[in-house]
Amino acid sequence: MATKSRSEWGPLLFSFVAIGIAVISIAYCSPHIIDVIESGWERSTRAIAYFTRIIRGGTA
Repeated sequence: MATKSRSEWGPLLFSFVAIGIAVISIAYCSPHIIDVIESGWERSTRAIAYFTRIIRGGTA
């Protein structure tokens, strides 16, 4: 038995509005997101180098 929605355009319109808001917010925050990724990458490589020195027996 199939059920039919009362309004087929309402939920579709709200979905497009939500997707639009998400795209705008990602575009607005993208410089900060890129900055966080870059600084995280630098910290990750420093941490990996630190643990590699510890494992090899060097001074930390």
